[in-house]
Amino acid sequence: MKHFLLLAALISLSTLAAPWRSNRDHSEILFQVGYLGVSELTGRFTAFDADVDLEPKPMSFKNLDIKIDINSIETGNKMRDGHLKNSEFFDARQFPNIIFKSNKIVQLKDNKFKASGTMTIKNISRPADVEFTVTDSVKDTWGYENKFVKFESKLNRKDFNINWNKTLDNQKYLVSDEVTYRGVFQIQPNDGKTPPSKHMIPDTEYIREREVQHRKNQEESSFSKGLRKLINGN
Repeated sequence: MKHFLLLAALISLSTLAAPWRSNRDHSEILFQVGYLGVSELTGRFTAFDADVDLEPKPMSFKNLDIKIDINSIETGNKMRDGHLKNSEFFDARQFPNIIFKSNKIVQLKDNKFKASGTMTIKNISRPADVEFTVTDSVKDTWGYENKFVKFESKLNRKDFNINWNKTLDNQKYLVSDEVTYRGVFQIQPNDGKTPPSKHMIPDTEYIREREVQHRKNQEESSFSKGLRKLINGN
């Protein structure tokens, strides 16, 4: 009986999938909006988080949730950034976050997926679809697992009560209503994110071997803890 419990525990551990979370060190969210009808303005958000409920083998997704801090907006012009944060645009003081929450994710082909859910800006929620691709898993120099989620979609800013504009000749407007947003998330298991400080360590054979052994020790320790919890019924 004891051996059966041990075998069952090992099988359970092998099928458990840790939640994955974005690592901002190698992630970005960009947006682009038309300007004067002949050019585009590009900006970015530097503070955000993405939680992914990922089943790695075979790869499938149960949810993709994104939270963006509007106060992290950057367009290369501090005065314009301040304008975008105020009540004529995002009203970041009252509504500090953009939130996307998926309720369904379907696989379109191989590594391409579509997340359907709700986009919330300025406390206004609208249905939204975001198509994304996912790379194969790859380990970095220090043995940490990585995947990269790449996405692109569009929205109409007026759907979220972002209406500010100026008129031009021929009944045209200064800023377009359609906004394109795109980006890439480096995602890693929540219990296995690469510490930012690792990138500052010189790359030598000795340090590589030490890092590999450290990761093995961590994995063995995590496995042992999980095994004890399953056997003890916790």
